[in-house]
Amino acid sequence: MNEDVQFFRIFGSIFAGIGSLFAAIGIMTGVSTHSFVNTSILTQGTVITLVERLSTDSDGNSSFLYHPVVRFTTNSGEPTIFEAGGSNPPAFTLGQQVEVRYSPQNPKEASIDSWFELWFLPVIITSTSLVFVLIGGIVLIKSFPRLMKYKS
Repeated sequence: MNEDVQFFRIFGSIFAGIGSLFAAIGIMTGVSTHSFVNTSILTQGTVITLVERLSTDSDGNSSFLYHPVVRFTTNSGEPTIFEAGGSNPPAFTLGQQVEVRYSPQNPKEASIDSWFELWFLPVIITSTSLVFVLIGGIVLIKSFPRLMKYKS
């Protein structure tokens, strides 16, 4: 086997392997979110403050993310506060009413009921993984000339 073919097989295997790992993580995250949505209780909450946090990206650029802190009352009457994911610009305003999902077993396990808060991470992880699997798979298939010969 020549060195180019060996390189492409290793490259394709690594890419497809990383993609498969991320696909599993994305699917598990999606299943966990689906389970949370199906078992959680929906209620109203209020944004009581915005916590400003400095965030630095991999290039060293800094910016602030604004995390809404939400207060809600469980069905049993227990007042609960949690901090949601941050964004810039802020996705919510002080005093804004929001729908909240919380776990009946652990009310501190709560989330604002929005597509972004619940589904963005599983969708991004799974989509990115599919790109890796596709690239790795194409490189692997092309590295096996006999497979390509039968294609015609």
